[in-house]
Amino acid sequence: MIRTYKKKLATLFLFLLFNCLFVSLQAQNRQVTGMVTASDTKKPLDRATIAIKGSKVSTFTNAIGAFTLSVPADAAVLVISHTGYSNIEIPIAGKSTISAELLLDVKGLEDVVVIGYAAVKRPDLTSAVSSVGAKDLKDIPLNSAAAALAGKLAGVQVVTSEGAPGADVDIYIRGRNSITQSGSPLYVVDGVQVDNALNVLSPQDIQSIDVLKDAASTAIYGARGSNGVVIITTKGGKNTGGKTTVSYNSFFGITKLTKELDFMDPYNFVLYGYERAKFTENPADTAVVAQYIKRMNNFDSIQTYKNYPRTEDWQKRILGRNAFQSTHNLSVNGGTAATQYNLSLTLNKQEGLISNSDLNRKLASFRFDHRINDRLKIGFNTRFNQQKITGAGTSDVGGAGSNRLR
Repeated sequence: MIRTYKKKLATLFLFLLFNCLFVSLQAQNRQVTGMVTASDTKKPLDRATIAIKGSKVSTFTNAIGAFTLSVPADAAVLVISHTGYSNIEIPIAGKSTISAELLLDVKGLEDVVVIGYAAVKRPDLTSAVSSVGAKDLKDIPLNSAAAALAGKLAGVQVVTSEGAPGADVDIYIRGRNSITQSGSPLYVVDGVQVDNALNVLSPQDIQSIDVLKDAASTAIYGARGSNGVVIITTKGGKNTGGKTTVSYNSFFGITKLTKELDFMDPYNFVLYGYERAKFTENPADTAVVAQYIKRMNNFDSIQTYKNYPRTEDWQKRILGRNAFQSTHNLSVNGGTAATQYNLSLTLNKQEGLISNSDLNRKLASFRFDHRINDRLKIGFNTRFNQQKITGAGTSDVGGAGSNRLR
């Protein structure tokens, strides 16, 4: 009887404890409700995100733009966002009801894509176009603009031909269309067709890359655009009121072999070959063993391989180099409302994992634009590329071209 009374008392105590904890948690949080509308249509916004700033707590608006969010007592600001609209932050101190109106993101809607001889606003595009901007490329520690696109564009496959420094990079848009013919797209740099353009441009010199992936966009370029078109716009000058802006950008890195393979010593390698020839290929076929003994040794002499010296860590000797790479970019730009200029100098150095394999590349580009009047604009763009690759073969390329010698 006493045990039953103690058991009921313990149960009652736990119930009261949990109830107090629940009431305490409820007191710390409060409910905030609200409505989110669009400034252009004045209609409710469905699936707008409402999040507590600096926290992972968030919710979405329903079909009528309403939301309810449990907010901790220490929460200060709500961040409301929606695709195509500018984010806003609203203080929630002492508020239980919030009404928010999101402004249309005009800057994103006014972005244009130059297709052939026309400029089309992004909302008016009816074809498949993927884009990468300078912000996406500037923080990628790679010397190759083509390699920097890997994983950045949907439907675009980036394949490196080999692992040597400065190796060519092939780009295939929505797969390769031919087995025998080239599957590389057409490259258009500032309105001019350039072969293998991404391999001769520095990522720091690129303003935007637009990839046209279907026939509607590529028809204007003819048969050469059948594998897709990559439109590259390089950086130009800016209206700085006549002032000159100088900027410097660099990065350093080390490449090393992350994992080594385990290999047999000479004795186990020869023993494995003998056992494989005798038991794995065809045990009934004595000719296999006879051929092995003829090429190698009899089983009795395999023991002698125990005394053969073993080369330790030959992978480290060949591939164990801590390959250093660096990039230095110096740009000078400026101008007025009528005249802008941009000068860019880039130095790339990259060591390969294999000893005596290196890349040394110098790039220079200069772009000048001048607007004579509202209807006439002139300009020119010149580039210099000097590249030297050492390794299994030697490549030394100079001038404005992109030819490679092996």
